[in-house]
This record gives sequence, C-alpha cells and structure tokens, in this order.
Amino acid sequence: MDLAGSRPVQRTKAALFDAFVELVLERRYDQLKVADIIARAGVGRSTFYEHYEGKDELLRAGLSSPFGVLADMLGPQHDDARLLAVVEHFWENRRVGNVLFVGPTRPLLAKTLAGLIEARLRTRPEVQNPALLAAQLAGGQMGLLSTWLAGAAPASPQAVADMLYAAAQAVGT
Repeated sequence: MDLAGSRPVQRTKAALFDAFVELVLERRYDQLKVADIIARAGVGRSTFYEHYEGKDELLRAGLSSPFGVLADMLGPQHDDARLLAVVEHFWENRRVGNVLFVGPTRPLLAKTLAGLIEARLRTRPEVQNPALLAAQLAGGQMGLLSTWLAGAAPASPQAVADMLYAAAQAVGT
C-alpha cells in the first residue's frame, strides 16, 4: 500500500514545510539546519529523512505546485485562474517571497523552476535548446516576481499574471 498520499504523511509534510517557512523568516537560509526544522515541526529525524534528503529538497517540494503552474504557461494545461491564484498567493505571502526569491535560495528556486519549465518544453519538438530557454524563462519569471514582491514595480496581481503569461508566450515560441 502506497502511503505517500495518506493523511498522516500529508500532515507531516505540511508540518515540516510550515516549520521551514517560520524558520526562514527568523534566520538566514544558510544558517538553517534540518535539526531546527524537525524540532520546530515536532517530528523525528528519521521521519524527516523518509520524505526529504535535506532542506533544499524540502524547499523544492514546497514550491513544486505553484512553480508547476508557472511552468504550465507553456503548454495546453495553462489555466488563467490558477495562474492568478498563484500570483495572489505569492502576494499574500510576500514576506516569505521576499526572503526566498533573493539571497542564497534564489539560485535553487531558479533551477527548480527551470527544471519544471524544461520538462514542458521537451514536449515541443520546435524548441531547439529546452534547457537554455527554460533557464531564460525561469530567470525572467523570478526577476518579475521578486521585483514586484519587493514593491519596486507596483501592479495588481492580475497585471502581473498577464505579464508573466505574455512573456512566457513571447519567449516560449
């Protein structure tokens, strides 16, 4: 029986990610240890390692869903309402975004987003170098989002979602 989607596993993963987010807001990412995360989440060390190899994997897993929506802008699974919901979520959680989208976590986030984008681009035979194009798109999306979340480019969530989509379509063709 596969327990990966069971409620106890989902609760454990949520507790770990919530603890991670709290700690990221309290200290620098490079000073954060797995021991800190498991202590805050109230789970055992072995439980953490049943689900994640380390804090980088926890961060990637926590962002895979919203980043997946950003990557979906390049394929038929794109959904305007889901994109707007993700952009609104980033805005509502901009305190976290302003920590994660800059500093030592930015390259990890860009690589994670680029990997998701590249997977979508690999289904399109007309794309000559999916890895390079994915890196460009991820960098652009990260730049737009981090600038907006920092308040340097005021706009509504709808305007940001529209710009993300327009840029993805222009570059991704």
